[in-house]
Amino acid sequence: MTRRMLLLYVTLVAVAAAVAGATSGKAVGDLVYFGAYLAMTGLLCWSAAQRRRSTDYLPWLYLALGQVAWLAGDAVYPVSTYLHRTSDGTTSAVLWTVGYLAYGAALVAMARRRAGRWLRPAVLDMLTVVVAAAILIWVGYVSPFLAELAADPLGAYLYLMGPMGDIGILAGVLLLAFSPGRRSGATRLLVSSALLRIASDLGSSFIPSLDLANATAVAVILLSNGLLVAAALHEQSGELTAAARRAPTLHAIRVWFLGAGLLTAPAVLFARRDYAEGERLLLFVATVVTAGFILARFATALRSLERAERTLDHRSRHDSLTGLLNRAALGDELDACPPGSTVLYLDLDGFKAVNDGAGHAAGDAILRAVAQRLTAVVRDCDMVARLGGDEFAVVLTGLSSLDAVPVAERILRDVAVPVEHEGAWHTVGASIGIAGVDAPGSTAEWRPAALLRAADTAMYQAKRLGRGRWVLAEAAA
Repeated sequence: MTRRMLLLYVTLVAVAAAVAGATSGKAVGDLVYFGAYLAMTGLLCWSAAQRRRSTDYLPWLYLALGQVAWLAGDAVYPVSTYLHRTSDGTTSAVLWTVGYLAYGAALVAMARRRAGRWLRPAVLDMLTVVVAAAILIWVGYVSPFLAELAADPLGAYLYLMGPMGDIGILAGVLLLAFSPGRRSGATRLLVSSALLRIASDLGSSFIPSLDLANATAVAVILLSNGLLVAAALHEQSGELTAAARRAPTLHAIRVWFLGAGLLTAPAVLFARRDYAEGERLLLFVATVVTAGFILARFATALRSLERAERTLDHRSRHDSLTGLLNRAALGDELDACPPGSTVLYLDLDGFKAVNDGAGHAAGDAILRAVAQRLTAVVRDCDMVARLGGDEFAVVLTGLSSLDAVPVAERILRDVAVPVEHEGAWHTVGASIGIAGVDAPGSTAEWRPAALLRAADTAMYQAKRLGRGRWVLAEAAA
């Protein structure tokens, strides 16, 4: 649906909600309400049917099912009155319950698709806030009427169904809001719809006039349903189920939410000390549970931070193409390398011709193959680094320059083995410069930077002598 048509639709929904609220309790009000609601439900079912072959079909099916159930539940009383039959509210309660469950399930399914592997932090944050909200609902809507509710189970269910359903919707909204992913008009419409539904269920009890409360509830519910359908019709509705591509960030406001959730139950206990023992125990358990969620959340955040730091440290010290140490990391490792070690400086022969002729992808394949072959030649205590371009360095720990000669010869043989890329075979060679202290215990001073320069110089000598060979530099003085 285009933006202009969507705006026109939302405007019509707002007008219908205002008219239905203003004429609530009258025949024309019922006609406007049910006529508009039926049209909205039909649009949502049509939108869900259009997605039946897509991977995001299930959440929209849940939403359509929820709207059908809510519409049917609202229609039970007027239909029963028209047929001159009595209704105790049980049928409506069952249908409304199905609607709440379907709505919450749709939001959770959307959040799962959006968050992917980053779902757990969003779940912990959601549980923390939901437990705090449940405490407030208990204090404001349940605790003052416990005796009356206990005397009438069906009435108690009808009274509590809205707040209980709102907790489920709030859980879905928070999970969706805390999950990473795009948040444009479709997401804002869906979240606004859910919040209006919650406000309608919980806020109407604070309106002193019963007629005004009913009129407000009718208008807000109709507007909420209309915005839900608008989210489905929005051109960016796919963002609600599109997997996030970036890791979420722990915004400062989420930390405040967690802190408020942790303090909710203690604050209630402090403000009111006349709770029965059972209620005090319930609030204490809620505090412990909330604290557990928060601790788990921060433990998850710390582990994520540690993984990110390890990833950043690895990327700062390793070549992204081959996974070998980079030049800066090699310098650090050489400084800690024991005296008596040897440095091999390699430059590939014929690499530029392959890279220019066969393309950079073939050149990258050669570099990765050479890196794997160098790693296979050396021991676990040795080091291999890519210094840039087609230059590599190998540090043989504890081996003298003479002991390193057989290793250099094997490297020359292994590097010369052809590399296959996309059905074509490419061959390169190597020129190697070898520099090191004569042997452990030598009187020569161990100077890593000097050794690296000496090996580099020896490598160029090998190239001048005809390539595909090694040259032994003089021991560092």
